[in-house]
Amino acid sequence: MLEEENVVVLEQGSVPAQKIAKAMASPTAGDLFNTLSDGPLTATALAERTGFPLTTVKYHLNNLLDADLIEVVDSRWSEKGREMKIYGVKDQVVVLAPRKRPDVRQIVERYGVIAGAVAVGCGVVLAIPNMLSRFLPQTNPGVAVAREITEVAPVFDWAAFVQNAVLIFFVGAVVVLACMMAYEIYQTKKRR
Repeated sequence: MLEEENVVVLEQGSVPAQKIAKAMASPTAGDLFNTLSDGPLTATALAERTGFPLTTVKYHLNNLLDADLIEVVDSRWSEKGREMKIYGVKDQVVVLAPRKRPDVRQIVERYGVIAGAVAVGCGVVLAIPNMLSRFLPQTNPGVAVAREITEVAPVFDWAAFVQNAVLIFFVGAVVVLACMMAYEIYQTKKRR
């Protein structure tokens, strides 16, 4: 009996599903996979048992590994001192499911989470100048000199600049996210 963690559900057309399709498209790969189902083997032993050239076996083993259908279960050292990987079929059931189309609620939730993350990030950036002002000394011996200088040349207000820049970024990000969300909702409804 397989446990739930050994069941892999893939959407049709997803990258993992395409890798499986590519790996299993060849009858040779299917023969190698079925042979490994009998028990773990090295690439050399697999080539001997199936009669396929070692280069062909290694090519298909790499594709099956990339598709996550087999795994290296162990390794051992040959008589010549080379490490030999032992391959076995993964203990899993792969289910291919039709591609799930997102509904409007999922789209709004996804963009809401992104907008919330942007808002929190902007809030943190806005809080930094306030936090720094608490740690910086309030009294400055050069205040009298600074007052004379400010009468001649005004001091640039970094806190106001940062606040305005963050506000502009936030409004722009919300507008862009709203446009992206509206477009995705439009495309979803158009496909139905």
